[in-house]
Amino acid sequence: MLISHKHKFITIDIPKTGTRTLRETLRSVGSVDFYGKAGDSNHFFYQHGNIIGCEKGFKDRGWDFDDYFKFSVVRNPWRRYVSLLLYKINKAKQYRNYTEEERENCSPIKKKQGKHCLKHWNAFGRDENKFLKAIIKNNPSQQNFICDQNGEVQIDLIGQLESIHRDFAIFCEEVGVLPIPDLKHSNKNSYEKPYTEYYTQELIDTVAGKESWAIEKFSYNFSE
Repeated sequence: MLISHKHKFITIDIPKTGTRTLRETLRSVGSVDFYGKAGDSNHFFYQHGNIIGCEKGFKDRGWDFDDYFKFSVVRNPWRRYVSLLLYKINKAKQYRNYTEEERENCSPIKKKQGKHCLKHWNAFGRDENKFLKAIIKNNPSQQNFICDQNGEVQIDLIGQLESIHRDFAIFCEEVGVLPIPDLKHSNKNSYEKPYTEYYTQELIDTVAGKESWAIEKFSYNFSE
């Protein structure tokens, strides 16, 4: 989550939708007054907090939530869940391969993330299919991040990762971040095989049901 009092915007950052790219780009040009941090998912302004928690945080501080432009990015959900899978596996492997000295010297957040990912990776026998199934089950849908308690979308502009350059430019023009900065792409996963090969028919159908809102609204399909 990014908040700019100068430009009056909020970004709701759905995991694995280019959020680090957005954060690093906007921070580099001085457009962000506050950015949510990892490690405390109960905080109103958690890095990947939802719009409901954000609004509560604004009200708690006496800020005018309605006066801020809200922006978020969505992504093909089948590809997004595989991106989450690969991210977690990579964190698990990194932590597993750390020396004792590296584990002692890494940041508390990195240590917490690494231990958590390795624990779960091992719990599923390092089986990609089982781990992916758990990730799909236990992570919120994209709709969950951007809707209020009544299921109504509370975002002024929803971009798509597939057209991020165009949608980011629209956002910047809307909130007055000019000239439009070049996106600083980072945190990309490397795919050893097409994302479609991580799926069974059961998991294809599970994602289709869970992410029906994004699929219908943005015409996503499995084999895109």
